[in-house]
Amino acid sequence: MFGIIVWDNETLKTGKRILRFVMTPHVHHWDSMMIFENTTKSLFPSDLFMQPGINKPVVSDDLSEQMLALYRASGIFASEEPVLNTVKRLIKLSPSMVYPMHGSCIDSSTFSMYTEAVLKNDFSYIGTLLGQKVEAVS
Repeated sequence: MFGIIVWDNETLKTGKRILRFVMTPHVHHWDSMMIFENTTKSLFPSDLFMQPGINKPVVSDDLSEQMLALYRASGIFASEEPVLNTVKRLIKLSPSMVYPMHGSCIDSSTFSMYTEAVLKNDFSYIGTLLGQKVEAVS
């Protein structure tokens, strides 16, 4: 058994595909990573850009407000700075399709709605987790 070690912006050629690894520390977890497939311009952003509810396989509606509300309610992001830095990097990749782990796929025509929502609004932890107020421990 062997492992492959990759780091930020490194690529792995699998034959027909070229995977680019995007290290995103502290975006959801301290060891977060995303994958961008260069040949199809497909982005696999882990938990970033998720939307709640049952939607079409590829969303064409702007569900960014629901996405932000979900982030705030779940407390998924402890800090906005690492997320903002990551979103700016992802915009430069100009993905054709985004495949979030939760929710519908987002094509290039609606991707900017989601990135703008993150860049222009508060969305990080606000003292509640899953709707429950969390008291600070002294």
